[in-house]
Amino acid sequence: MQKNKHASRASRYLTQAGESFAAQRFGDCIRQAERAREIDGMNPEAWYWLALGKLSLGDAAAARETAEAAMARFPDDSRSRILAAEILLDLGDFGQAKAIIEPVLARDPSQWAAWSNYSAILYSLQDYHAAKRAALKAFELNPGDARVLSNYANALKETGDVPGAVAVLRQAVARAPRSELVRFNLMFTMLFDESTTASGLLAEARQCAALMTPPGMGDRPLPVPADNGRIRVGLLSNDLHAHACAYFIVPFVANIDHSRVELFVFSLNGHHDNITAKIRHHADHFIDVAGRSAEQVIATVREAGLDVLFDLGGYTRNTPLYYMAHRLAVNQVTWIGYPGSTGMPQIDYRITDPVLDPEGYEANYSEQLLRAPVISVAYHPLVGRPLDAYAPAYRPRATPALTNGYITFGCCINLGKISSRTLRLWAAVLARCPGSRLLLECAGLDNDAVRMPLLERMAVAGIDGDRVICVPRRAANQYVLYHDIDVVLDTAPLTGGANACDSLWMGVPIVTLTGNACHERVATAFVRAVGLHGLACETEAQYVDTAVALVSDIGELNALRQSIRPMFEGSPLFDAAGYCRWLEAQMARWVGTYRRPGQIELPAGEGVFFGGRWHSLPQIIHAVVAALECGDHSALENVLENISAKWSRHWLVAYALSELLYRQGDQVGALELLIESATLRKYSLPLYRLLLARLDECGHDKTALADFLHEAFGLDIAYLEAQPVPSIHEIAGTQVQREEVTA
Repeated sequence: MQKNKHASRASRYLTQAGESFAAQRFGDCIRQAERAREIDGMNPEAWYWLALGKLSLGDAAAARETAEAAMARFPDDSRSRILAAEILLDLGDFGQAKAIIEPVLARDPSQWAAWSNYSAILYSLQDYHAAKRAALKAFELNPGDARVLSNYANALKETGDVPGAVAVLRQAVARAPRSELVRFNLMFTMLFDESTTASGLLAEARQCAALMTPPGMGDRPLPVPADNGRIRVGLLSNDLHAHACAYFIVPFVANIDHSRVELFVFSLNGHHDNITAKIRHHADHFIDVAGRSAEQVIATVREAGLDVLFDLGGYTRNTPLYYMAHRLAVNQVTWIGYPGSTGMPQIDYRITDPVLDPEGYEANYSEQLLRAPVISVAYHPLVGRPLDAYAPAYRPRATPALTNGYITFGCCINLGKISSRTLRLWAAVLARCPGSRLLLECAGLDNDAVRMPLLERMAVAGIDGDRVICVPRRAANQYVLYHDIDVVLDTAPLTGGANACDSLWMGVPIVTLTGNACHERVATAFVRAVGLHGLACETEAQYVDTAVALVSDIGELNALRQSIRPMFEGSPLFDAAGYCRWLEAQMARWVGTYRRPGQIELPAGEGVFFGGRWHSLPQIIHAVVAALECGDHSALENVLENISAKWSRHWLVAYALSELLYRQGDQVGALELLIESATLRKYSLPLYRLLLARLDECGHDKTALADFLHEAFGLDIAYLEAQPVPSIHEIAGTQVQREEVTA
């Protein structure tokens, strides 16, 4: 009798846990599941809801611990194993997830949820054909589940059938019209489809926005920002870590003017790395809202009293739009992360430029278009390891055809972007260039299950597999793989993004096809911003002709290669400070309509805001000099890393790194960096004196430097050579401390 009474009480708590979960009250779900477990610890359902609640709150590690304990206690409970596999999938432990789910399928092949999870796991393992088969099996068992169709569509996209994937996702939407997950997947997949239009994307975006917009929210009053305070600006993102968006986010947060702007950064993702640390370091406030309920996130952001809030994600995973639908700031803006309209009335502006969205494109967006003068972002390379930007491995080299004897076209891209149109373009280029090769870098190309289907698709398009060089995606390949590529051939309709900037910074030209919608024009915006207008093609025929013309004269191609990085680093695409000044002016204009924003006093001159305070350039120089003098390499690299987030190329960094190499006995490397420092800090006579001394040590010719000094200063080289080698303090322009003089 007592046992039945306990079971009944536990059952009530479990029913409540399920209801709380359905209402997205995940904290309540956890508490109710814990109460049920206290009453009846041998009920696997209590463990299930407890793990699922923790997972839904973003605490995947705690969810894993609970799920593994449940599997140990209930080894034959399929539901526990299926959830454990889902948690491991979320944590990125795909191999272990596969090992957990396969025994469930072997024991009971009728478990459609297991097949559905298995499909997602295989997809993550890049076994797309097997993922497709698993999704079909799940569909046979449960044809009404939209998530199964969504998994199947993902596999179709990665195996080249984008139109089929879109059609399947439309079926999924018809089955589950209120499923945000399925609709987001449809919108994302549409970007890969040649038939997609900007108006079609807007129509879907409006459907998504309607699902997320709460009734009556427009009347909810906002906290009023301080009348005379700085402009209060927020960034809301799920991608504040090593991610393609980081190449645009880091230079932005490092260059924002903290005398005018108070910067709040809200992270929706609990995954933190060195990129997260950099962003945190350059913000006034970094608030981690990962794992909080929607109500808590909304309340936290609203309490900041923001003038402006930026969406950095659009319709991607854990979208900021879900929260911004509740109007969290006076002005709400969508920027990077998704190349289309949000369709959401609560988003006021979209940051764009005259190439992404020319005049007349307004009808494609629900937002007011705010066009930057040239380009909608600023890019810095190697944001996770900025000091590597000075390393020889990352300097442009001669075009490889000079030594190979043949042309290597290439593309470093996500597999899903290799559309039928892309293969058609590549086949036409290769046909016009006998003996040329095509180097492809994609994730999974070391896996036969990924590589062979791609080569089969290429063969159908007319590309001989013997001419294709397959390189699996590796972090170490980024940038340096471009040394092996003469010309990059972009994808269409979805063009390259950050990877297009990578190739240009490495000096490699990229031929791109300009489409009609924004997502078809991203690479065009980049090449035009750098000044390489001829690489942006209006037709497929022009794309092919341009690629062929580029490689028709290897000498000219090599000369172009040596000129692209200077063009890039002199362009608006590299000018993060200029971009921030423009955007600050726009924000001041918005805020000026309802209050007078204030400003705080910062020391005059250049400097960097990090670690919660302003560091002037003289202070930074003193810190660098002190670290060099005492040989504290760790402190030195820390300072150089911090300032490199703002200044991707700076004479002080090049000089300090040169001194480090010189002390380590690398005279050649030190000389190269010293030359770079002198180039970045023109007209510094102490640097030129040091350079002359180092040229003598290395036995290098000084004629070019002598000619420059004569033309720039009217100086005879003998005058500088007669002076002593300058000290660190003389080069830095700092005073020697009194105690040092006494000593």
